[in-house]
Amino acid sequence: MRLDEFFAAHPSGALAFSGGTDSSYLLWAALRAGADVTAYYVKTEFQPDFELADARRLAAETGARLRVLERSALAAEHVAENPPDRCYFCKRAIFGAILEAAAADGFREVFDGTNASDDAGDRPGMRALRELKVLSPLRECGLTKPEIRRLSREAGLFTWNKPAYACLATRFPAGTAITAYALRRIEEAEREMFSLGFTDFRVRLTADGCRLQLPEAQLPDALARRAELAEKLGARFGEVTLDLKTVRPSDGPDGGESRDTAAELSCNLDDMTGEDVAFAAGRLLEAGALDVWTAPITMKKGRPGVLLTCLCRAEEAERFAALMFRHTTTLGVRRTLCGRWLLARRTETENTPLGPVRVKRAEGFGASDAKPEYEDLAAIAVRENLSMAEVRAAAGFPSKSTKSGQSR
Repeated sequence: MRLDEFFAAHPSGALAFSGGTDSSYLLWAALRAGADVTAYYVKTEFQPDFELADARRLAAETGARLRVLERSALAAEHVAENPPDRCYFCKRAIFGAILEAAAADGFREVFDGTNASDDAGDRPGMRALRELKVLSPLRECGLTKPEIRRLSREAGLFTWNKPAYACLATRFPAGTAITAYALRRIEEAEREMFSLGFTDFRVRLTADGCRLQLPEAQLPDALARRAELAEKLGARFGEVTLDLKTVRPSDGPDGGESRDTAAELSCNLDDMTGEDVAFAAGRLLEAGALDVWTAPITMKKGRPGVLLTCLCRAEEAERFAALMFRHTTTLGVRRTLCGRWLLARRTETENTPLGPVRVKRAEGFGASDAKPEYEDLAAIAVRENLSMAEVRAAAGFPSKSTKSGQSR
C-alpha cells in the first residue's frame, strides 16, 4: 500500500505530531494526498523547548493546522514513579489527550509516525497504541527510516536528517522518581552540550550526579575537553562521569546550523565499465547516501582507475559498505569519520512570470544560499521551448546559485 492509497481510505484524522522526521513526513504526505488532517502536539515536561519550536516551524512551512495541548506527564498515573513500563502509562496519557481533543474537533481516527523500522513487539509504548487503536500509516505502507529520510529530503523538509530524540524521562534509571526539578537540570545540561557542538548524546541521571554518553566518534573531542565538560555539567550535577559504552548515534543531525559526524567510504576500481560504476553510484544514492561521487585516479603500473566515494551517516557505514561490495568489484572499502558543519535548509515555492518554482535556501554561520530547483526549471524550459539560461533570466534567477555573507 502507498501513502496516497492509505489516505484515500482514511481521508481525515488527527495526527500525533512531534516535529521529528517521521511525523513531519507523514504530515506532509497527508496534506499532499488531500487528506483533512490536524496536527496535535502534546507539550509535557518530557519535551525540550526546541522540539515544539521545530513542530511549529514544520507546520508553518507546510501550511498545516497545528494544535498544541499542554499537559503534565508527571500527573499521569504511575509516570512520576518511573516503573519499567512507564512508557505505557505515558503513551496512554498523551494519546488519550489527543483522542479527546480530536473527538471534540470531529475526527474519529488518530495517526502516528511509527515506521517500518520500529520494533513493534510487546514494548509498553506500542502496547498502549494498539489498545487505543492508533493507526500507523508509515508502518502499514512499509516505509523504513532511511526511506522516510530520503523522501523527506526530496520533499524539502528540514527534518529529513534530524536526529531521533528520546524524551527526557529516558535519562532516569527505572525506579528512580522523576521530578520537574531534575528534568529542568537535564534539559539545561543538554542545551549546554549542544552549544558546545556535541550531538546525539545523553546526559543520564545517576545517584551521585550525571553520566554522559556520546557516539564513539565524539569521544576524542570529549576527552580533550574533559575539564570544560566537568566544569559546565558539574555546576548542575556535582559528579560527572563519561560512559565508555558509547551511545548508538541516531539517524542524523537536526538539519539546522549544527555539527555532526559523517563517514566517507571509498574504494578504487579498475575493472568496471563506466556504466557499471554509474549504476553502483545510483544504488547508493537510492539507499539514502548523503552524497556519492567519482574521480579518475592512476593505479599500479599506470593503470587508469576510478575512485568511488560514498558519504553517509556514521552509524550507517556498515550498511553502505555492504552495498559497495555488492555493486562493485572492490575487495576492500576504506572508512574515514569526519566532522561536518551544516547550514539550516528549507525549500520555498516562488511564483515567477513562468510559473511556480521551488527554491532551496540555506543559511547559518554568517552565510546564506539560494538555488532554484533544477527539475522545475527544466520542466519550464521544455514546456516553453526555451533554453535553461532563458528560463533563469525570465524567471529572475541568476545563472548560478548565489551565496552571500550576512550579519548577525
